[in-house]
Parts: sequence; C-alpha cells; structure tokens
Amino acid sequence: MKQKLIVMFLFIMCTIGAHAQKADHDTKTTWGIKAETNLSGFFISETSAISSSMNVGATAGWFVNFEFNDYWALQGNLLFHYKESALDRQNLPGKYTYWGSEIAIYAMFQRKFQKGDRIYVGLGPYSDFGFDARLKRGNEKIDLYKKDGASEVSAMQDFDSGFGILLGYEFRNGVQINAGYKVGVTNILDANSSEFKLIPHSVTLGIGFRFK
Repeated sequence: MKQKLIVMFLFIMCTIGAHAQKADHDTKTTWGIKAETNLSGFFISETSAISSSMNVGATAGWFVNFEFNDYWALQGNLLFHYKESALDRQNLPGKYTYWGSEIAIYAMFQRKFQKGDRIYVGLGPYSDFGFDARLKRGNEKIDLYKKDGASEVSAMQDFDSGFGILLGYEFRNGVQINAGYKVGVTNILDANSSEFKLIPHSVTLGIGFRFK
C-alpha cells in the first residue's frame, strides 16, 4: 500500500509538471536532494498521565520543483524519516522510535537576487506513512502497529496528515539551507483514541542541493 502511494505521488508530480509546461512554456522543472535533522514529539490532550519531549532524528529524500515565474513555484517532497521522542507515563520514562515516509506538496513564494541566490517560503499539506513504530518503557517493548488478535486494533495508526511550513535560502550553485515545521491534524492513536489525543509535530533543519 505504501509503495503504491509513493508511485502515485511520483506519477502525480510528473503529470503536474507535464501540464504546467504544456500550459506555459516558461515553466521550469528541476529536482534535488535534501538531508535534515529533525526534532519530533507529540501534543497530548485530555490526559495528564502521559508527557512527551522532543528527541533528535534524521530525514533524507528528494524534491521536484515546478517554477512558474520568478516569484511562484510548486514543490513536491518525498522524504524518509527516522524519528525519536520521549513518551513518558506517570514518571516512567519511555522511548518512542519511528521509521516512515512522507509526501508533502508546498506552494512556494520565492525572491531572487541579482547574484543568483534566492530566498523562499512554502506552505502546504503532508501525509506521513509509518513503516515501524515502537515504544520501549522499562523492560517492556511494544510494537505500536501490531494489531490485537481480539479487537483487530493497534496501539497507533500508521498514517497521519497535517500541514507544514518551509523556509530556505538557496545559493547560486544550487546549495540550500532550510528549516521547517510540521504539525498533524489527526489523532494517531487507534486503541485509545476516544480517551485522549496524540498529535505529532516536528521541527527540521537541513541542507539540500537543486540540480539545474
């Protein structure tokens, strides 16, 4: 399922690029790679028994950029994450780890400078698809995506969506530095979703390179 969604994303971005170039011969399509450090955690509501704090993880992937003019562009991202955060319950420390992929599409505003550098800001939706999520608390190790045999419900859902903002600076040689923030709009809990809410959020800081 996740592989199909990734293929669908690539197909959609290629289709958008083909239509954009057909409609406007001045549209420029480029692509690039990026690597980021992420800090991730959770907003927790409707309970005081659980607390979360951000830990460091890593992100890598690539992007495709459709530049319509000097000011506006559309950027699609396909990223792969390792995320880690503290997830404590009633003073019992817990370590949450996550592997997954993300599809994000940003509407970009950019400002170009005479020497060839540019500054940009993007805003748009993302969807996150989890491959593996685990919680280690004391001697207990929990596979958060494993479904209970009786209820067919897992501790967490392997999908969430939300919105992100991206800020960056690109040098004329294509090297980029960027920072971003993402926050979910879905409760990722499955088994206890009616009792309290767990909303993921993350901060990123990274570098990239856009091939011209």
